[in-house]
Amino acid sequence: MYNDLILTDMDVKIENLFFGWHEKLPETFIRLVNTLVLTRNGKEVREAMATLAQDKDFNDFFLYGFGRRHLWVKQKGVPTIYGNTDYRLLIVEF
Repeated sequence: MYNDLILTDMDVKIENLFFGWHEKLPETFIRLVNTLVLTRNGKEVREAMATLAQDKDFNDFFLYGFGRRHLWVKQKGVPTIYGNTDYRLLIVEF
Protein backbone atom coordinates (compact mmCIF):
# COMPACT_ATOMS: atom_id res chain seq x y z
CA MET A 1 0.00 0.00 0.00
CA TYR A 2 2.60 2.58 1.06
CA ASN A 3 5.15 1.50 -1.54
CA ASP A 4 2.91 2.92 -4.26
CA LEU A 5 3.11 6.38 -2.66
CA ILE A 6 6.90 6.68 -2.69
CA LEU A 7 8.84 6.63 -5.95
CA THR A 8 12.55 7.12 -5.44
CA ASP A 9 15.95 6.19 -6.84
CA MET A 10 17.62 6.81 -3.50
CA ASP A 11 19.17 4.39 -1.06
CA VAL A 12 19.30 4.83 2.71
CA LYS A 13 22.04 2.54 4.02
CA ILE A 14 22.67 1.95 7.71
CA GLU A 15 26.38 1.19 7.90
CA ASN A 16 27.12 0.68 11.59
CA LEU A 17 25.62 -0.25 14.92
CA PHE A 18 23.30 2.25 16.54
CA PHE A 19 24.00 2.96 20.21
CA GLY A 20 20.97 4.06 22.24
CA TRP A 21 22.97 5.43 25.17
CA HIS A 22 20.46 8.21 25.89
CA GLU A 23 16.70 7.81 26.42
CA LYS A 24 15.89 10.27 23.60
CA LEU A 25 18.27 8.72 21.07
CA PRO A 26 16.04 5.89 19.74
CA GLU A 27 13.12 8.24 19.04
CA THR A 28 15.41 10.77 17.37
CA PHE A 29 17.04 8.07 15.23
CA ILE A 30 13.69 6.63 14.11
CA ARG A 31 12.50 10.13 13.20
CA LEU A 32 15.68 10.61 11.15
CA VAL A 33 15.32 7.31 9.28
CA ASN A 34 11.58 7.76 8.65
CA THR A 35 12.17 11.28 7.35
CA LEU A 36 14.92 10.15 4.98
CA VAL A 37 12.96 7.17 3.66
CA LEU A 38 10.08 9.49 2.73
CA THR A 39 12.25 11.89 0.71
CA ARG A 40 12.35 11.50 -3.07
CA ASN A 41 15.41 13.44 -4.20
CA GLY A 42 18.46 15.36 -3.06
CA LYS A 43 16.54 18.62 -2.70
CA GLU A 44 14.05 17.02 -0.31
CA VAL A 45 16.88 15.39 1.66
CA ARG A 46 18.54 18.79 2.14
CA GLU A 47 15.24 20.40 3.18
CA ALA A 48 14.48 17.55 5.60
CA MET A 49 17.92 17.78 7.20
CA ALA A 50 17.58 21.55 7.58
CA THR A 51 14.34 20.94 9.49
CA LEU A 52 15.83 18.18 11.65
CA ALA A 53 18.86 20.36 12.43
CA GLN A 54 16.60 22.84 14.20
CA ASP A 55 16.04 20.22 16.93
CA LYS A 56 18.50 20.43 19.85
CA ASP A 57 18.32 16.67 20.51
CA PHE A 58 19.20 15.91 16.89
CA ASN A 59 22.25 18.20 17.09
CA ASP A 60 23.31 16.70 20.42
CA PHE A 61 23.32 13.16 19.01
CA PHE A 62 24.24 13.45 15.32
CA LEU A 63 26.56 15.16 12.85
CA TYR A 64 25.78 15.28 9.15
CA GLY A 65 27.16 16.57 5.89
CA PHE A 66 26.64 16.39 2.17
CA GLY A 67 28.70 15.25 -0.77
CA ARG A 68 27.75 15.87 -4.37
CA ARG A 69 25.31 12.95 -4.51
CA HIS A 70 25.02 11.78 -0.92
CA LEU A 71 24.30 12.64 2.70
CA TRP A 72 26.25 11.11 5.57
CA VAL A 73 25.18 11.00 9.21
CA LYS A 74 27.48 10.24 12.15
CA GLN A 75 26.40 9.38 15.68
CA LYS A 76 28.09 11.34 18.45
CA GLY A 77 29.12 9.73 21.72
CA VAL A 78 29.86 6.21 20.47
CA PRO A 79 32.02 4.29 22.97
CA THR A 80 35.70 4.56 22.05
CA ILE A 81 36.01 0.77 22.07
CA TYR A 82 34.41 0.94 18.60
CA GLY A 83 37.05 3.32 17.26
CA ASN A 84 36.40 6.93 16.45
CA THR A 85 33.98 8.60 18.84
CA ASP A 86 32.07 10.06 15.88
CA TYR A 87 31.54 7.38 13.27
CA ARG A 88 29.35 7.16 10.21
CA LEU A 89 26.00 5.65 11.03
CA LEU A 90 24.28 5.94 7.67
CA ILE A 91 24.57 7.26 4.15
CA VAL A 92 21.87 8.32 1.71
CA GLU A 93 22.79 8.20 -1.97
CA PHE A 94 20.64 10.27 -4.31
